[in-house]
Amino acid sequence: MAYLGQPPFQEFTSVPTKDSFTGDGSTTTFDLANDVVRGAENALEVFVNNVRQEPGSGKAFTLGVDGSNNYRRITFTAAPASSAAIYVINDKTNLSAIAPINTDFNGAELVLDADGDTTLHASTDDIIDLRIAGADVLKFAQSSGDAIIKNATDAKDLIFQQADGNKLFEINDGNFVGVGGNATAPGEIRIFEDTDNGSNYSGFKAAASTTSSVAYQLPAADGSSGTHLTTDGSGVLSWTASVSLANDTNNRVITGTGSGLNGEANLTFDGSTLAVTGAITGSGDLTLQDDLILDSDAAVLSFGEDNEIALTHVADTGLLLTDSGGTPTLQFHDANESISSDGTDLTLAAGADINLTATTDINIPSNVGLTFGNDGEKIEGDGTDLTIAGNNINLTATADVVIPANVGITFGTGEKIEGDSTDLTITSGAKINLTATSDVHLPNNVGIVFGDAAEKIEGDGTDLTIAGNNIKLTAATDVIIPTNVGLHFTDANEKIESDGTDLTINAGADINLTATTDINVPSGVGLTFGNDGEKIEGDGTDLTIAGNNINLTAVADVVIPNNVGIQFGGASEKIEGDGTDLVISANNLTVDAAADITLDAAGNDLNFAAGGTTVLTITNSSSDVIVKPIVDTKDLIFQQRDGTEVMRIEDGAYMSLAAMAVNPEVALSDGANVAWNVLTSPVAKVTLAGNRNLSAASGGVAGQFVSLLVIQDGTGSRTLTPNAVYEFTGDVAPTLTTTANKGDLFVFRYNGSKYLEVGRNLNLTLS
Repeated sequence: MAYLGQPPFQEFTSVPTKDSFTGDGSTTTFDLANDVVRGAENALEVFVNNVRQEPGSGKAFTLGVDGSNNYRRITFTAAPASSAAIYVINDKTNLSAIAPINTDFNGAELVLDADGDTTLHASTDDIIDLRIAGADVLKFAQSSGDAIIKNATDAKDLIFQQADGNKLFEINDGNFVGVGGNATAPGEIRIFEDTDNGSNYSGFKAAASTTSSVAYQLPAADGSSGTHLTTDGSGVLSWTASVSLANDTNNRVITGTGSGLNGEANLTFDGSTLAVTGAITGSGDLTLQDDLILDSDAAVLSFGEDNEIALTHVADTGLLLTDSGGTPTLQFHDANESISSDGTDLTLAAGADINLTATTDINIPSNVGLTFGNDGEKIEGDGTDLTIAGNNINLTATADVVIPANVGITFGTGEKIEGDSTDLTITSGAKINLTATSDVHLPNNVGIVFGDAAEKIEGDGTDLTIAGNNIKLTAATDVIIPTNVGLHFTDANEKIESDGTDLTINAGADINLTATTDINVPSGVGLTFGNDGEKIEGDGTDLTIAGNNINLTAVADVVIPNNVGIQFGGASEKIEGDGTDLVISANNLTVDAAADITLDAAGNDLNFAAGGTTVLTITNSSSDVIVKPIVDTKDLIFQQRDGTEVMRIEDGAYMSLAAMAVNPEVALSDGANVAWNVLTSPVAKVTLAGNRNLSAASGGVAGQFVSLLVIQDGTGSRTLTPNAVYEFTGDVAPTLTTTANKGDLFVFRYNGSKYLEVGRNLNLTLS
């Protein structure tokens, strides 16, 4: 079956259960044997002495949880009377619902618990929210294929616990991850080996007992071979070179601190610094394990047998590389990689690449460019704009070429490509030409939109969807559709298809023809519905409509010409009009309406006849309705279906009732001023929750008897001050009973101006 919107849920339930109780005049709560699924109190059928009770707050009963927090307890507003028979039908026991496949909740919440405060929902596109106790606690999302799990509330932690509540793992808002720790063992992180090799692991484990918390801060770099980690005493780790002391056969200079050993007067050691007074000369290599400091503002390092290469310290500025030949060169690895200067230009030479690995910007002055070959290929900025010049500019990135959001690529003027991190916009002053030599591929479920999403072409890898208000095909000749390939409208239920012989038009619902003139069907060719048993066909003279039932569902009139009738079988059963009167001929005439039957007589009289004799008329007289028997000395009798007489209007101008006329009791609304409409509520009661005034009654009819029951609430001692329209015995208003939950009953007769007390009954017990 096709559905407009999402398919309905399928519900399954067990056979309804019945619970029976007996009232004792005081008990108001009764627990059922089975849960009421979803707390659906409106599904319960509750009967007291075979009278069904209305559910809901302020009504006969409500549904709530029992002592085990199950929806099984019904609570009556008033305790059922002693020995009252109570039974409850529960048809929502063990109800379950199966949602149809591919149900679209469209952002609606999936309720998981009985009180409706634990749910799954997607209030934001592509984000699933888990709500517990009425508040969102966890969100599930994705970013570029990555799964994202995050807290719904800021400054909260994500905690994993065992069944006993012991904390196993914690992702803390303070930017750290915590691992367990319980009464028997400290927290531990384990990193397992390749499972092909076994199940061994390397772990980090906290001490069983510590005097204080400490966080070890790792160094920023990975250190060098042979270095080791050291701490500053506060948990900050750094790489430190290892110290190795070993004896060998070489001569050694032994010194001491203070007045200790002193091999040479110009060689001293104070425990941290080895100092040499005078020059150091040697014929071999000088190896230092740490810094070489030249403590002079004009220190010079000379290189070569004739000292032709010199590196001179320029105080507070830098180092000066000089060459007696005039072109100092600093080489790296070999002569193919060097930095040299001729006094004007600085040249960087490389046998292959020159790699710049700055951690921040590489700054080039304004109007100074990078040329490639000559000035015809150049990158240069003027402090505002960056210009890239060349014949062809080829970008050969191995990954993305990233352009910031809202920064575009312009082509001349009026032609631009720009993205805002969500949408890519291609702007053209005229056409946008795609000159692919093969297909232009669009990903599945990505479409081409014209104007907005209402006009769109999109494919999912199988089907191509064209959406729009009107879709216009402007072929110069035929639009050809292959044999046995149809045009679907919404789905396969609405389809036009040909097999080369027959043209088939399928519709899941209506097929609407909106021709502006006639739709012509040839003579002897009919419209069949299902099979030839249901058919409309004309022979050029008569139109024949065949079928089991023929239903006319016109939204306006079905017009039949004057003196042309509708026959049923033969002329004895016929409906025909002559432009003035409508005649219905039949043996028995049955009028069966699913709703109202309206008789509208412009002559003001509705006449009911038996055997040609009028026996009853209903007449309009100045909008008053007059019902009267037409045969003299006859009565108007009202009976029940079984023929039992209920009421009779006698020809002698009086009415008789077979039983007493009863007015139901109505509870008036409590308030500072109690209002009473005696026409609609002649028998009334009011429960006083404070000291009140009784307003003048409305709607009274002279000669009418009315009664009012005044009830004290659970506190009692409430007063009721009546309006002067109420006249009490002895012209003195009575003093109400003050006992809680007791009642006082008053009966009045209205004389057209005042309500005269005709009786009272005080201090009544009401239950």
